[in-house]
Amino acid sequence: MTRRAALVFLLCANMGAVAQTRDALIVPGERVGPIALGLSEADLVMAAGAPASTLRQGNQTIYAFGRVSAQISQSGVDLITVDDPRFETADHLRLGLALPVAISLLGQPAKRTTTNGVETLEYEGMALIVRSNLVVQIRVQRK
Repeated sequence: MTRRAALVFLLCANMGAVAQTRDALIVPGERVGPIALGLSEADLVMAAGAPASTLRQGNQTIYAFGRVSAQISQSGVDLITVDDPRFETADHLRLGLALPVAISLLGQPAKRTTTNGVETLEYEGMALIVRSNLVVQIRVQRK
């Protein structure tokens, strides 16, 4: 293989790797991976692909994409629920973290409630669901 052919091969291989990079970033008040708050139903399907399941409840529809779901109403996506530990915030908040670690990353929540042993910690644009002192779910909502 010539040097030029090797260079072209490496460039193409790198472009393929870049194209397949999975967006697993949680941005409070904005998005989870490719699913952004405010997306219309059509834009949601374009961004995330065909949902694995759909559940209609009154004026709202919940689209499940594996272990991430998007709740959509007439104004677009208004809640994104994460049950997948591969997704995380820029400061590495993710499912499975101990509650003290999560609080050290985010600070004290604006609101904290407990129901049947499940704690909900509310922050601007995000809520953490905690069971047995571990983050078990992250919910992204409008600020």
